[in-house]
Amino acid sequence: MSRSGLVAIACEDATGLASQVSGHFGHTPYFLVAEIGGEKVVETRTVPSPGHGEGCTMPQFVRSLGVQAVVVGGLGAGAASGLEALGVDVIAGISGKVGDALQALAAGTLVGGEASCGGHGAEGHVCGHHHAK
Repeated sequence: MSRSGLVAIACEDATGLASQVSGHFGHTPYFLVAEIGGEKVVETRTVPSPGHGEGCTMPQFVRSLGVQAVVVGGLGAGAASGLEALGVDVIAGISGKVGDALQALAAGTLVGGEASCGGHGAEGHVCGHHHAK
């Protein structure tokens, strides 16, 4: 992602910049959508997630927000490839406060890490495309 544009950061709650970055893309309850201009955060808004749901439509939802990138703690390979197919950059392996991640992204210093999702196979995780049957 360039230093200008819209980004969605997966959030654990609706407190916006004070929230923690969500560790699981498919189960994140909120996204902070931020406009970055140069090295500054121009505007932010918190958007409720539609939830994991049938068919795992989270990549399409995120793309519908008009973002060029998504920041998250972890996500599965299906979600990552779905986002990339829609032209959304994925910056995974991020933890800590949303505001800190956003400032680092705007400054060009945010570095992603391991993108794998640790939530698969956990109770309540029912997105069938992640497991062979």
